[in-house]
Order: sequence, then C-alpha cells, then structure tokens
Amino acid sequence: MDPSKEFGIGGLNRFVEAASLTGEIGLDDDEIAWRKQFVGFDAEDERRLDDLEPLLRANQDAIADAFYDNLTDHEQTRAVIERSPKGVEQLKRTQKAYLVSLATGDYDEDYFTNRARIGKLHEILDMPLKQYVGQYGLYYDLILSRVDERVQGQVVDAIEDWVDEREANDGGLERVVGALRGLGGDDEPEGLDESLEATVRDAIHDGMQDVLAVLRILNLDLQVASDTYVDSYSQRLERAIDAQRELATEVEQEVQPPVVQLKRSSASVAESAATIRDHAEGQAEGAADAAADVEEVSAAAQEVASVADDVRDTSERAAEEASEGVAAGERALDALEAVEATTEDLLDAAETVEARADDIEDVVDRVENLVDRTAVLATNAKVEAKRGGAGGPAETIASELETFVSRTRDDIDEVAEAADALQHEAASTREAVDDANDSVRAGRAEVAAAVDTLDDLEGVVDDAAHGMEEVAAAADQQARSIVEISETVESLANAAESVASEAQSVASASEEQAASARHVAEAVEKLSTDPIEEQVPVYEQV
Repeated sequence: MDPSKEFGIGGLNRFVEAASLTGEIGLDDDEIAWRKQFVGFDAEDERRLDDLEPLLRANQDAIADAFYDNLTDHEQTRAVIERSPKGVEQLKRTQKAYLVSLATGDYDEDYFTNRARIGKLHEILDMPLKQYVGQYGLYYDLILSRVDERVQGQVVDAIEDWVDEREANDGGLERVVGALRGLGGDDEPEGLDESLEATVRDAIHDGMQDVLAVLRILNLDLQVASDTYVDSYSQRLERAIDAQRELATEVEQEVQPPVVQLKRSSASVAESAATIRDHAEGQAEGAADAAADVEEVSAAAQEVASVADDVRDTSERAAEEASEGVAAGERALDALEAVEATTEDLLDAAETVEARADDIEDVVDRVENLVDRTAVLATNAKVEAKRGGAGGPAETIASELETFVSRTRDDIDEVAEAADALQHEAASTREAVDDANDSVRAGRAEVAAAVDTLDDLEGVVDDAAHGMEEVAAAADQQARSIVEISETVESLANAAESVASEAQSVASASEEQAASARHVAEAVEKLSTDPIEEQVPVYEQV
C-alpha cells in the first residue's frame, strides 16, 4: 500500500478538528509567513526539499524502521505506542508518509494544519512533550546522515567533473595531476588549484544548504506541534478554573441555610449562658469561702511542715550525735590498741637491753684475759731483755707486746660501741614508756568525750519527743479545717448541679450548631478535596 494513503486516516482523527485547531493556536497565512521569515525558510529551501524527495523516498523504509526501533526500546515511549489504535507497522507507514511529505508539501496553511493535527494526535495519546520534542533528535540523525552521504557524493561528482573539464581544456592527465599537486608550472603558485578549491567549496556549500533546508522545515513542523500541546494545556487549565468557580458557587448556596440556623441557635445559647453566669457567680462566692478555709488548712499545713522540719532537724542532730559517739568509741579503741602496741615495744626494748648486757659481760671477760696476757708478756719481755741484745727473743716479745696492745685497743673500742648501743636502747625504752603514758591519757579523754556525747544524745531525743507532740496538735487543727471545707464543698456541689442542668441545655444547642458546622465543613471541604472531573482519554474511546 502507498504510505501516503495511510496519512491522516487513523482512528483518532475523528477526534481532531484540524480547522478549528489552527484557529485556536492563531495559525493563519500571516502567522505562517512570519514564522518562515523568522527561520529563513524561502522558495530556495522549497526547491532544495523538492530535490531531496528521491533521497527521502529511497530511505523511507530504513528511517521508519530505525525510528520505531528506538521508540519500542524504551518503556515510556512503548507505553504511548500501545495506547494508539494503530499497530507498529501501521505507524511505520504513517511515518514514511510524513517523511516524504517534508519534500512534497506546498508549505501553506493546509500543510501546517496537517502538522497541527499530527501534534494534537500525539498529545491525545498522552505523549509527554519531552518525548515528542526528543524524538526529533533521532529524526535529525536519521535524515541528516542520508543527506550527508548525498553531500559527499555531490562533492566527489564535482571533483570528477572538474577533472574531466581540466583534462579536456589543458590536455593530458599530467596537467591535471600537476594541478592537484600544485605543480602546474612556474607561473602557477604552489598549493591546491584555485578552480578545484572553488569547485569543492561550492559543492560543500550547496550540500549544507540542503541540510539547512531540512532543519528549517523540521523546525517549523516542531513549532506548530508544540503549539498544539500548549493550547491543550491551556484548555485543561481553563476547564479546571471553570469547574472550581462552579464548585465555589455551589458551596456558597449550600452554606447559606446552615449559617441562618447557626444565628438562631446562638440566641438560645446566649440565654443559657446568662443563666450559667448567675450560677457561676454563686459558685464564685462559695469558692471564696472555700478559699478562706483552704487558707486556714494551708496555714495549718505550713505549721505542720515547720514542726516536721524541726523534728527532722532534731532527728538529724540526734543521728549526728550518735555518729559522734560511735566515732569517739572507735577512737578510744584505737587509743587502747596504741597502748598495747607501746607495751609490746617496751618488752622488745627490755629484751634488747638484756642482750646488750650480755655483750658487755663478754667484753669484760675478754678485757680481763687481755690484762692477764699483758702481765705475762710484760714479765717475759723483762726477762728476755736481760738475756740478749737486739734481734733476740726480747725483740720478739716486744713485737708480741705491740700486737697485744693493738688488739687491746680494738677491744676497748668494742666496749665503747657496746656502751653507746646500750645507752641508745635505754633512751628508746624511755621514749616508748612516754608514748604509752600519752596513749593512756588520750584513751581516757576519748572515753570521756564518748560519755558526753551520749548525754547530748539523750537531750536531743527529749526535744524530738516534744516536737512530735506539737505535730499531733497541728494535725488535729488540720482535721477540723477539713471538716469545714467539706461543708463548703457540699454547697458548691449543689450549685454545680444547677450549672450542669443549664449546661445540658447549652450542649443541646451546641449539638445543633455542631451539626450545622459539619454541614458547612463538608460543603467547604468540596472546595479542596473534590477532584475535578477528568475527561476520558480519547485513545480509550476508540
């Protein structure tokens, strides 16, 4: 089937009034002429597009296939295609017809009316504007890649024509090669031949003009289609505004009767409120009496609290005094332990003195022996001295005597040291005895302090007992005040019953007001919660 016969006969076309559509978007002959002038589209572009018709027809199948392959690869655009009453193959045939019409159109009001219809059909299918505009990016690639191949072919053809012409005019292939290499002769400058460069530039420029012609017509098509989207959005907004206005009018009519009812019930509420006010005044007087009684109770309670504080303070002092007594007892025990330790030190010192005494006895014995030996040696020295001269036995005795004298001196030193040690131990013993006496005296003082503390504790306990008597008296006074408060509260209760009766009347009136208020609220709620009725999508009506 000829694809052009598929163009404009789809199931959705009956929902589009193309003539009125162009009027809504302001697309007339003057507007079309202005848009053409604005983008630079003129008769030369029309001629170039007409020349591109064979190229577009030859590639319409490949372009349509690639175009819809891309659309069906994306979930969002695939959902739009599924809403169309046409299948993919039918849509491809429509796409082929659109492609060829780019080069065969008259580009007048009928042409752009058809473009407006195309944009409207896409909007009816709920294709977002981003998708509709975005698919033109793919369209540019598919069309311009073919135009690019055509331009390259035109450049090659131009070069070949130039070569043929140059070969015919200049004679021989060598002249042509020389021109290409910049070796045409001494008179020709080095570089590409000017005529060849001009030929290549002209061919490329001509090809770029074809590209611009395609871009301009696609831009005009996209402008018109976008206008249909904007017009549709504007119509939706206007319908929403109209619906909101109708709803506001309806709410106003529904609210009026409840408002009147609210005014009537307000008068009844005012009367009940006056009665309640009178009873409230009586309650206020009773409350004043109750307040006075409560003040007395408060004063009594304060007195109780004060006495309780005193009792608490007294108890705290008793605890502190008891604690001091315990501490004093502990200190007395510590003092006794110190006495015991000092006694042990005295025993140790005595034992040490005894040991030192034994040492002194030993030294004394040794001194006695030394004295004896000295006497003997002295005698021998005298005898030997008489018998022989120097170097004889007398000399030996004399040497022995010297040794003896040295040892005697050492022993005397030891005796002196022992005497010093004994003296030191004696001093230590004396100090230990003094410490023992001090500890005993301190222990006696601590015990006395413990006795005093216990006496103080007894007095504190007496004070606590007296305070408790005062607490009992204050409690009796508080009980009498509470009885008086009870009588006052009973009077307040009677008044409260009257208030409750009137409050019931107020409650009934309030219920009527609440019902009216709910009615008003429901009516007002429609202004914000009632959804605007949406039209059934056209693609669901097919």
